[in-house]
Amino acid sequence: MPEPQRFPFSNHPKGWFQVAYGRDVAPGEIVSLHYFGQQLICYRGESGTAHVLNAYCPHLGADIAVGGQVSEDCVICPFHGWRFNGDGANVEIPYAKGPNRIAKLTAWPTVERAGMIFVWHSEDGGEPEWELPKIPEADDAAFEFYAPEEARWIFRSHPQEVFENTVDIAHFATVHGVSAFGDLDVEHDGPNFRAVAEVNFETPRGPVNGAVDSELFGMGIDVVRHRGLGQSCTVLTVTPIDGELVDARYTFFVSLDPETGEKTRLGMGFARDFCKQIEQDIPIWEAKIYRDKPALARGERAITEFRNWALQSYSSAETVSS
Repeated sequence: MPEPQRFPFSNHPKGWFQVAYGRDVAPGEIVSLHYFGQQLICYRGESGTAHVLNAYCPHLGADIAVGGQVSEDCVICPFHGWRFNGDGANVEIPYAKGPNRIAKLTAWPTVERAGMIFVWHSEDGGEPEWELPKIPEADDAAFEFYAPEEARWIFRSHPQEVFENTVDIAHFATVHGVSAFGDLDVEHDGPNFRAVAEVNFETPRGPVNGAVDSELFGMGIDVVRHRGLGQSCTVLTVTPIDGELVDARYTFFVSLDPETGEKTRLGMGFARDFCKQIEQDIPIWEAKIYRDKPALARGERAITEFRNWALQSYSSAETVSS
């Protein structure tokens, strides 16, 4: 008897998802990836463009990441030397007069932005339905990219469960010991969902009124900015791996001291707090079940609004009744 599905929707929603950092893929290198239950490769050719393709050669099934090579802007299969371009098309067979026009590696729509490599995923293999957001702080000299290796976690959950925390204000006091949140305003338009929570920051000079502005882009990206207490920009990405496993990463754009050029203590403090909080959340996410019809308290309407918005990340065939 098959094991019951934990979530009443697909483990692999559609949208843009991070699969690597740009720093992970050097020119001429093939990197092995495993996301969405599939074996993939990412490589960077002479042009500098990053490409993501399915890993297994359509000829006899070799994994191109295991012994394959990059030549110009193509990858070469280690088994028989078949050559494929960034679109996945076979362009050369070394022992044949011409390429095999039918043989093709699936090419994933890929965008490298703000130091991260993203792919578009949809169950039907369709083209991107919306553009990947730009992050102005990535090109602003007042901020520095900061993505330490320890700001990455692999655990059992679902992107929707992780991002639901954005509107679950009550849990911040219970789980994180943060009780300074006030009113929560939400708005959404297409794949974008924005939640702005009032917050009272405690400082040595007294309380400072501000806000935490969280903007979701589909089920893969959350861009968080603080207002009222310095400047910060934090990007949380959550990418399905296989089954219930997800890969979560924090990328920080930390404000710099204009006099010293060093990362500010406040900005680094925000980074530490984000990492501490997700490590407090993970045991709960891993052990909990998904309540399709939760018994909510007064003031928790935003959770229902978030869930209704999230439905667009799945086709009707990807949702099941519970």
